[in-house]
Amino acid sequence: MNLTKKLTSLREALPTVLRRLAIALAVALVSALAVGASWRAHRPVGYSGDAHTSSLISPDFASGFDVAWEVTASDLGVGGSLRAYEEVDGCLVALFGEKGQPSTLVGLDLSGENPSVLWRREVTSADGPMFAWGDSVVVAGQTIRVADGEVTATWEMPLPTSVISRFSDSDYSRFSDSDKKAFINVGGDQVDPSSASFSRVTWPVIVVCYPRDKPYGVQDFDYLCLGWNKDGTEAWRYKMTFSRYDLQGPGGIPLPVTAVDGYVPVSRNLGYEERQVGAFLHLADGVLVESATYNADALVPVADGWLLGGAMPDDPQQRALVTLAPDGTEVSRTRLGYPLMNVDPLMKLSDLDFVKCWDEDGNVVRPTSEQVASALTSGEFPWTSVCVQGDQHSEKGFSMLNGHRLMATNGAGGAENGTYPESLIPATDGSLILSLPPEDKDSTDKNPPMNLYAAPSGIQLASLENVGVRYAQPFYEDLLITSPFSDSPGAILRSFLGFYPHPDTVLMGITPKRAG
Repeated sequence: MNLTKKLTSLREALPTVLRRLAIALAVALVSALAVGASWRAHRPVGYSGDAHTSSLISPDFASGFDVAWEVTASDLGVGGSLRAYEEVDGCLVALFGEKGQPSTLVGLDLSGENPSVLWRREVTSADGPMFAWGDSVVVAGQTIRVADGEVTATWEMPLPTSVISRFSDSDYSRFSDSDKKAFINVGGDQVDPSSASFSRVTWPVIVVCYPRDKPYGVQDFDYLCLGWNKDGTEAWRYKMTFSRYDLQGPGGIPLPVTAVDGYVPVSRNLGYEERQVGAFLHLADGVLVESATYNADALVPVADGWLLGGAMPDDPQQRALVTLAPDGTEVSRTRLGYPLMNVDPLMKLSDLDFVKCWDEDGNVVRPTSEQVASALTSGEFPWTSVCVQGDQHSEKGFSMLNGHRLMATNGAGGAENGTYPESLIPATDGSLILSLPPEDKDSTDKNPPMNLYAAPSGIQLASLENVGVRYAQPFYEDLLITSPFSDSPGAILRSFLGFYPHPDTVLMGITPKRAG
């Protein structure tokens, strides 16, 4: 009797099991089809733009983002992790490998529909500083031309691996002689070998100040400063010694600023806030031109020299704009304001510290001294096509674009004044900005993505999250590049569902979204 009931129960349950199995199979089939459709829907569209290298973006990005291409390490014929990448002379140079191990440099041409490998070159462990310098990179003691990957020079002396890019009182007093680090200045980026990135050289030479490594009886200096040419040969040298917190000798510390006609100010004081400039260094040949003593923080570089505030010789109460030649020689003094009438210029010279401008080709430009004098009285920047301006009361970003106040959308959906990070990237016509979100003290997102905003309204048009990434930088006006992080649970799930970035992607190209 019990056996009969069990058999009957099994017969009744069997259709239920089959139905459930059929449903499960159907769900799996639909999911597979959905994933397949998603993969088909999320295929790179290829690059078909103008291939114009720029640090600005095209207004065409107003339509949003499409993925132009994705590449893996195997696509490039290399192994190991992607450690760094940099635009150099119109090419993309990428470094692959593991710390402390031989690495591989790859030169890529991004102008076609998909990237093409121009060359590969193995280098010894690339744990020291690396430089992007004109048409070449300097890696592991070699100067490598990016057009063809050829080694054009091997350096006479390896660059130090333990370096600093700025002197301070604490650096000098805290370390013993054996602990002192070399000082490297390239005029562009700070040099930090631990970051495994390329530092861009904007000076004619790399300035390296080597600390003394032998007793005073053998070496009569604290630091020996050398200028290195791109071919690894020595251009010049001078010695520095310390007296309390001052520097003695013919040399000094070249300040980390963009050179003007090959000259940079030289400080003989270790303190950052109190550094005084009494000479200007001609980088190509190491010649020092003595000058009057200036506060380094007051010097403003312009296209034809340096500017600082001063007074008129015939009236110490009358403010003046002082113009210096590239070598620090005074050229002129221009009267500013009218104190008896209590009329001030619309801008102060210090306001230029919070201004960044680009030309039509996307290059950062500096005005001439004459253009600055005009800007101080007019409050406008007529010398370039795109300018952003910050608030001197807040050093956290930019709040104006081409003379218009940038706005942001608040939590209630209304518009308010916005301050965007200094890393913002404008469009060539000033109609857009690609940026991290504007300053928001109430935000809880600790790792927000870069978004596309209409300017100056601040209305968000798109987000890089739409293509699965959080950060990208311009390579061409109409091509952004990024290295996605694919190890987070969210990224893994997106990859499984067929969304960007796909598994093993090490580089992505992002282009304006196409109509339709």
